[in-house]
Amino acid sequence: MGLDSVEFVLATEEAFQIAIPDDDAQKLLTPGDVVDYVLARVGSAPDAACLEQRAFYRLRRASMRLFQAERSALKPGTRWEAVLPTRDTRHNWRFLHQATGVPQWPRLTLLGKLPTAVQTVGGTARYLATEATAALKGETGWSRDEVETTVARLMKEQLGIKNFRWDQQFVRDLGVD
Repeated sequence: MGLDSVEFVLATEEAFQIAIPDDDAQKLLTPGDVVDYVLARVGSAPDAACLEQRAFYRLRRASMRLFQAERSALKPGTRWEAVLPTRDTRHNWRFLHQATGVPQWPRLTLLGKLPTAVQTVGGTARYLATEATAALKGETGWSRDEVETTVARLMKEQLGIKNFRWDQQFVRDLGVD
């Protein structure tokens, strides 16, 4: 198994919060094999839950608890500058991360500012729905579409592969070592 393959397996483990033993990883020859394997491990659900909505509710609860924000003031379009105390943005952003309980979290810029995509509560919820999917899923299973979407994102990010078929072999057809 080459370095690219190992990194892809590690990213898959992190994305789905599962462990993939080396013996099993060797048997994952196609992206479709990865999807089937993940579904067998995490359980399947008939419909996708709205993860962005779950992320929003988690962010709202944490903001209400940490910063005494009013529930009615926290909407998807609410900018974080209206919620976070103006002093020590890095510290408060870290507190919010810890309070939400998700492993993946948007980083501040070098100047300590929020990236454009996450300057609102809704933007941050969207980020978490994409990057912290497993943490938001909880005990509900994953739909096949959710697993396929996540595997496709990982293939693009980790392997640089944007166009593929689910039955193509990683080594022979996609050039992954």
